[in-house]
Amino acid sequence: MESSKQKKFSIFNLIIFVVLILYTALLISLMVWGFFTSLKTRDDFYHHKIGLPQEWAWSNYGFVLENFAVTVLNNVGQRIRVNILGQTINTLLYAVGGGLSTTIACCIVSYLVAKFDFRLSKIVYTTVLVTMVIPIIGSTPAYMLFMRQTNLYDTWIGEYISKFSFLGLYFLVFHGVFSGISPEYSEAATIDGANEYQIFFRIMIPLVVPTFYTVFLIQFINYWNDYTTALLFMPTHPTLAYGVYYLSVSNEQGLSSAPMRMVACVILAVPLTAVFVAFRNKVMGNVTMGGVKE
Repeated sequence: MESSKQKKFSIFNLIIFVVLILYTALLISLMVWGFFTSLKTRDDFYHHKIGLPQEWAWSNYGFVLENFAVTVLNNVGQRIRVNILGQTINTLLYAVGGGLSTTIACCIVSYLVAKFDFRLSKIVYTTVLVTMVIPIIGSTPAYMLFMRQTNLYDTWIGEYISKFSFLGLYFLVFHGVFSGISPEYSEAATIDGANEYQIFFRIMIPLVVPTFYTVFLIQFINYWNDYTTALLFMPTHPTLAYGVYYLSVSNEQGLSSAPMRMVACVILAVPLTAVFVAFRNKVMGNVTMGGVKE
């Protein structure tokens, strides 16, 4: 009986392994195809959509870096062009600031809910679960109206405030980590005369640094690829992701071909690839932790 279960389990694992290998191979093949496409000329891509470039057009990258710009209307109705350097700065401000804002909010609220037993903690925890289960549809117009009436629309401070939200999966991640920390840490600190702020910043935060890094990096990647926020709420601060979207619907001379669009996609993906390679151990590491051993 046990051998039969083990056999079925092994077959199931094998199927999952094969599916994941095929999925990974598909993603890698698409990335490789996009990179080779970015090095083709317009005519080369038209005649050879698959395969190596007939002539390696490395000049495509120089052309895009020099000419890739997004045209937007400023606050006084004038048309301005934001080049790739400006888009990169906006992307860093959005991804870093937004990632930190979301991560800090999840960290603080989850700590309060996990470590302090009061009625509101149960309400907050239930609210997070409900918002994850029930989709919130049609809130964008109300959110847009609120941002405009409070003069937060199209401002970095308004965007950071809107990202300061604890709703979502990462609240549960932090909650699980804080719940797993033994209360003996805080009890010992209290005996030594530490107050709640000192316990949180000097004891709890260092214990959850790996989780904090992981959540921040995931949020950073998410916001780096987000173009809808820049399109709707930050129209005068276009990001690289918005620039790629703009290029996909643009008919500008010289930039509307598939190779040039692939160049923009590669430029958008390279920093994320570098970040993932540099911090892959933190992203893929174990985010759980133990308490004090008895």
